[in-house]
Amino acid sequence: MIDHDFFIQNFKNPKKEKIIQFARVDPNYTEGRPRLIFDGETVVSGKAYPYLASYTPAANDRVMVIKGVVVGKII
Repeated sequence: MIDHDFFIQNFKNPKKEKIIQFARVDPNYTEGRPRLIFDGETVVSGKAYPYLASYTPAANDRVMVIKGVVVGKII
């Protein structure tokens, strides 16, 4: 579970690591680990990203990525 302290630590992140990101699943996605189009970008990632078992990826889903793992769909 993400709590108050987690968000505060990320806002004070001195290394400017991208811990929390938002993206859209590749519109051509059909199965396996999805490739993503991150906010502010127009090109599909070269990397396919792991996701939590509780989430089933689908083309064009808007998702939250924490430390390189898709944690779920944003609705």
